[in-house]
Amino acid sequence: MSKDVSTRSLVDHQRVFDRIWTQLPAQQNRTSSSWWWFILFPEGEEGYGPEQLMFSIAARAGDQIRVNDISMPGLDLDRSIKNGVDEFSAISVGWYGDDEAVHEGVVNQPATARLSDGSISAWADSKNSEDGEHAKRGGEIRASTDRELGLEAHFAGAGGEAKFEAWGALDNRVDSPVQAMDTDTVAGGMDLVAWRRMQFEGEFDLPDGPEHLEGICYFQRVCLNLPLFPWKWIWAFFPDGTAFSAFIPFLGPQLLRQGYNFFDSKRLERSTIPIRQSALWDSATGDQLVEFDSATIEPVFDDDPHPHFEVEVSDGEGNYVEFTATSYGHARNYIDRSILGGLTESHWSYNEYLFRMDDLKGEVEGRSIDKETVGQGFGTLEYACGLGL
Repeated sequence: MSKDVSTRSLVDHQRVFDRIWTQLPAQQNRTSSSWWWFILFPEGEEGYGPEQLMFSIAARAGDQIRVNDISMPGLDLDRSIKNGVDEFSAISVGWYGDDEAVHEGVVNQPATARLSDGSISAWADSKNSEDGEHAKRGGEIRASTDRELGLEAHFAGAGGEAKFEAWGALDNRVDSPVQAMDTDTVAGGMDLVAWRRMQFEGEFDLPDGPEHLEGICYFQRVCLNLPLFPWKWIWAFFPDGTAFSAFIPFLGPQLLRQGYNFFDSKRLERSTIPIRQSALWDSATGDQLVEFDSATIEPVFDDDPHPHFEVEVSDGEGNYVEFTATSYGHARNYIDRSILGGLTESHWSYNEYLFRMDDLKGEVEGRSIDKETVGQGFGTLEYACGLGL
């Protein structure tokens, strides 16, 4: 279904932008987690790929938790907020990849985070094992100083450093921050601020060496006040800036999955019950969205080290998109927490697959969709498994 994307005032944008700097502590509970994260798609010869980068600052409730096998304090629900500053335990994470290799652990640093009006920072002083010098490691995101609305970010870790700025055109709901979800019930809820299409530019000291990169990125601040659950999620861009996304939270035997593995049976791996199916096709100018209410994302296994995925979306009105998300890289983040008085642990992980679109075909608003008409698409696909209680 196609719909026009309405324009909004700067006041509207600012109201949503201000929500980035809170995790709504009054709504938090024992299952809560908070995330501030970017996915960066540098511009390349074929479009916005194959290079990709991810940087995040995240927190999870609990007395003691493990994130990527790093033991650290969890988010304290009884903490006090003093002078408008919310201090809590968090971890900064970053990875970099292309079609040759993915470098995990570019940043993987726990620290005390400080969240206040216009910024979140989580820095720790770490000793360099090579020369004995101390270095600041962690991450920081703050409101831009030179733009009406924008974000400046700095991340540094044992594997590299990134300093970049991201901003949107503010012409519509796609190029500006939006309140994508806002639910608060007795059983829990979710508050999600998304900036779906931003431009970015910055300096990056990566495992392959220093680079000046620019391109398109996606930013999200999400506060989950419910258990971390399985989902499949895609965000992809085409050379002209057109975006495609799909989201399918689901139930299935993957709820019990521990570590990085798959069922030997393809039928069992695909035995899932979708809680919701949604997808969108966003025009390059951002003034029109086509939304799909039927979506499937199914893993395909062959001799490659990671699965590929068959993606199909449609709206029942003639609009549809189909392609194979061919994985060329994989990164994984995972969280463990002791439950039931230490008798067992809950485990949740999300696998991020860097992919290129192959065998693309479809029709959107009467326009034929294939590689010849829209160019080469690149994206990130999340396949989250386990249950974070």
